[in-house]
This record gives sequence, structure tokens and C-alpha cells, in this order.
Amino acid sequence: MQPFEINLNGLVGLGMAFRVDGFRVVYAAVTIFMWLCSTMLTPEYFGAGKGKIRYHVFSFLTMFATLGVFLSADLFTTFIFFEIMSFTSYVLVVHTKKPDAVRAGSTYLAVAVIGGLIMLMGLFMLYDLVGTLRIVDLKDSCGAILQSGTESDVSRLTASAVLILFGFAAKAGMFPLHVWLPKAHPVAPAPASALLSGVLTKCGIFGILIIVMEIMAGCEGFGIALYVFGFITMFAGALPALFSTDLKKTLACSSVSQIGFIIVGASLTLLLEEECTLAATGTLLYMVNHSMFKLCLFLSAGIIYMKKHSLDLNKLRGFGRDKTFLKIIFLVGALGISGVPLFSGYISKTLIHEGLVEYIHMASTGHVILTVSEWLFLLCGGMTAAYMTKLFIAIFVEKPAPESKEEADHASHDQGKVKIRFVSYLSAMLPACVILFFGVLPGLFMKGLGVFMSGFNNFTLAGEGEEVLEHLSIFSLENLKGSAISLTFGALIYIFVIRRFLTAKDEEKGRVYLSKWPVWLDIEEVIYRPLLIKILPSVLGAICRFVASTIPTFVAKIVLAVSKAVAKFFGELFDRIVTLTKERAFKDLTDKERPGLKKLHNGIRRVQDKDEVIASSISANLLFICAGLCLTILFLFYLLFLQ
Repeated sequence: MQPFEINLNGLVGLGMAFRVDGFRVVYAAVTIFMWLCSTMLTPEYFGAGKGKIRYHVFSFLTMFATLGVFLSADLFTTFIFFEIMSFTSYVLVVHTKKPDAVRAGSTYLAVAVIGGLIMLMGLFMLYDLVGTLRIVDLKDSCGAILQSGTESDVSRLTASAVLILFGFAAKAGMFPLHVWLPKAHPVAPAPASALLSGVLTKCGIFGILIIVMEIMAGCEGFGIALYVFGFITMFAGALPALFSTDLKKTLACSSVSQIGFIIVGASLTLLLEEECTLAATGTLLYMVNHSMFKLCLFLSAGIIYMKKHSLDLNKLRGFGRDKTFLKIIFLVGALGISGVPLFSGYISKTLIHEGLVEYIHMASTGHVILTVSEWLFLLCGGMTAAYMTKLFIAIFVEKPAPESKEEADHASHDQGKVKIRFVSYLSAMLPACVILFFGVLPGLFMKGLGVFMSGFNNFTLAGEGEEVLEHLSIFSLENLKGSAISLTFGALIYIFVIRRFLTAKDEEKGRVYLSKWPVWLDIEEVIYRPLLIKILPSVLGAICRFVASTIPTFVAKIVLAVSKAVAKFFGELFDRIVTLTKERAFKDLTDKERPGLKKLHNGIRRVQDKDEVIASSISANLLFICAGLCLTILFLFYLLFLQ
């Protein structure tokens, strides 16, 4: 389709711009489709519970912000909607208000705020260097710097790209910024988890594609670094998914791993340059596929949770043996994400694998390392098949664990009480149909949707790229061989790792799934939280004490006296304003109205005293904002005085 742009000059300072092209149309449609299916489940999922209106308000605010990200034509517009999306989606994560939800929400918000501020720093640097943030203009201006710019300009461009990548990678869930994903998904409502995993992570991938295709196009070093982090992300998500005994946590870790596959495809798009047809098409289609997989699987998990009120595999064991319809829906999602032929996941995974093989043949050095990375690609695909097999067999194949009489009576009463309506099943069935439809029609998926989506800013597959897809036999013996190797890995991992080491036989309960994931491998708890809560404040405090001790005494006294005078002036001014306001307010009130105003004051005081957890969370994130603003101010001083 012919792209077109809408410019709103002068809005929020620099103006805002929106663009419509093939990719943006498809992902706007995917976004709307995902919100439609998610919303179909919410009435029954939430039932008569509290907070439904709040959830729906912030859910649709998140949808509009997400659409703003995908339709943005310049990085300033992208940043604005990106940050709106981060704050509105935070409410979805902490919806239940339970301690684990609030803790996961604080992690999510901290990553979003820090990532956003670092990305803003990168945008300042980029704008100062090239004079524009309009996405379609970045390739020429940045390409000129990479090809013929000074070493200083190239270093500044690379630094700005890394800073922008930090913000987008945090949202996408790329290692080591993926810590929020395994924590946020299990505690969020299932409809919200589907959106967080299926759409919001793609906003991060959208930004990474802009960096790869527009800002750093042709920079091999950047592509190799992204390639390495893609594989680390792929493996770092798949490994804990094998160990997890929680349904939604397994799916959340799976999201991290699948994002790794997409990042590898994006890096190959940069590394292969003009020969990137297969890798680029696979990357774009993998984004759509992953959205459908997670929509299908998380909504299925939501249906299971409505019936069992648990996500523990040991409590869900055998739950779906007699639920044929739900079993088929979940199986389609599991086979799709595992890359089984005749399901859409096979197509996108095969295209990226073909791009990887092509890069190995083209590379002048490092063939051994690249060959090892190919086997790691197939191994991670096998790990995906292994943990999805674990979920399916545990929930839909194995016999239920024996229950005590009280548990059986309670379960019978609870399941008899909850009757899942067809519309809830339909919410998960629709994406399953998409997975099947594109799986059995690979030509339409690759040559139709793939080429249509390739109208991404300056990138297109029309002409020679379209011919490459035309002559590709997706079900060739070589491609089927790669899928067979990956699925064989999956079978071996399931039999010799999951069944042998991660399960145990219990005389009373039968086979029990074991949680053996080491606590010391939790990056957030071992590194990030101690760094931000203990180490960083101690270091900054020591620096402040050192600076304070080196300032001459008379300077310190002058600063202290001035600060006290200013504080006293504003304090007295504020007190005077409050006194006048109260006098004016009480002056016009009758005797009957005065007690009401006092009750209002007391009510406000009680509300302020009650929300200690929220207040502390806001305080923590205000600290992050202040730190980011300080860095921004320092950068501006650098631009003004040191250049």
C-alpha cells in the first residue's frame, strides 16, 4: 500500500507525526484484535469482583497508547505514547492489589521509568547529532555518519543508539532487562497478561526494528552485539520455563525466550543487509505469530484459572482430560509456538533459521561459533516444545491427583458453580483459528502478509525480495529436517530432564512436579534490588558526605542560611494561603455545613494514611525520575559548555 503521514505541527512542542504503511496497518489490526479477544473474556473472568471499571478504563487507555506507538512517524511521538503506555499498563499489573502484585508492579514501573529516561537521553543525543527524529529520514542522515562521519560522530551515534535500545529492550523483555516479565504476568489478570506479552512487548520490538533498519543499518558490530543478546535472551527464557511449575509463569518465561528468537531475526536483518529477505520476513511474521500464541495460551490459562482458582501444575493435573474443546484450543497454541509444521509458528521460525544459515555461509570468519549458535537456535526451539509438552500433558493428559474428601467436595461444588460461557471459549478459539489458517496457507502468510508488512518506513521486499519468497519451498526436506531436529531435542529434554529430574512419584499424590529453580539465579533479587536499595544509596551518600566535607565552612553556612530563609519564606506563604482559604471557606458556610467540611478533611486524612504502599511506590519512582532528570541536565550542560 502507498504510505501516508499525518503531521500535527506544534503539538507538545516538537509536534507529533503519524504514519500509515503495511506494517503499521497489520499491527494496528493485531492490537485491536487482541483487545477484542481479551475483552471478550473479562466480564466472566472478573465476575462480580471490584475494580472492573478501573481495569477497563486503563485497559483501553493502554490500547490507544499502544496504537499511538505503532502509528508514530517520529521517535518523539513514539516516546510520548511509549511512556503513556508504561504508566497505564502498570495499573493492569497491580490490579489485584495483593503484595506480590504490588511488588511485581514496582519492578515493572522501575524498569519502565529507568528505560524511558535512558531512552530520552538517547533521543536528545540523536537529535543533536542529526537534527531530526523523523523515522524515514534517519536512514540517510545516520547512514552518512556511519559511512563518512568522523570517529567522534560515529561514537556519539552508536552511544545514542545504545541508549535508545535500552528503553525499547526493557519493554521488549530482552536480557538482562527481562526481569519484569516473569514477575508481572503471573500476578496480572489473564486478559492483561495476554496483552502484556502479546502486544506491549512488540512495542519494544518495534523500536528495535527502527534502530536496526534506520539508525544503525550497515553497522556490523551493532548487529553482532544484538545477535549475541538475542541468543542469551532466547536461552535465559527457555531454561526457567522448563523448571517452572506455575502455568502463567511458564508462559511468561516462554515470552522472554520467544522475544529472543525475534531479536535474533532482527539482528540478521541488519547483518545480511541486501540479502535479508528471509530473516526480515520471518521477524515480522514471528511478531504476529507470537501475539496470536500468547493470546490463545494466556486466555486458555484464564479459563482454567476461573475453574480451578490455581495456576500450580500439581493442582491442575488432569483438569482438562474431559474438556475436549479447551484441550484442542490449548494444543493448537502449544503446537504453534513449538514450530510444528502446518501451524504458523513453523513458517516464521523456519524463515529466521534460513536467514541464520544464509549468514553462516556469507560470513568470512567465525564459522564454528556461528554453527554452534545455529544448534543453540534448534536447541531452544526444542526446549520450547519440551515445556509446552509438560504443560499439555500435566493439564490435559495425566490423571488427577487423589484428593481428600473435603477437597473433592469443595472442587465439585466450585466447578459446578462456575459454568464457562461459550464467548469465553471463543476468545481463545479465534487466535487458535488464525494460527491454523496461516499454518496451512504458508504462501498467503509469507508472500501476502509478509510482503505487505514489509512496507516498514524505508524497508520493502518488493521486487527481488518477493521473488526469493516466491521460489522458497517452506516444506522442503531441508526445512522439515531443521524442524525435526528441534522437535527431537524437545522430546529428549522432556523424557530425560523433565520426567526424570523435575518430577517425582509420590505414593499418595502420584507424579509431582518439582520446583528446583535456584534462588540465586533471580537477577532482580540478587543484583538489581540490592543495587538500587542498598548499594546505590550508600555510594551516593558517601559521595555527598565527601563533597560536604570538602566545601569550606563559610560557604556551607551561607548555603544553609539561604536555604533556611527560602524554606521559611515559602513555608509561611503556604501557611498563610491555607489560613486564608480556610477562613474564606468557613466564612460562607452555615452551622449545618461546617461539620460536613470537617468530615471531608478527616476523610482525606484517612485516605492519605491508608495508601502507604502506593505512596512508597510513587516515592521510589519519583526518585528514579529525579535521577533521570539530573542526568538529562548534566547532558545539556555538556552540550552547551563543553562542545
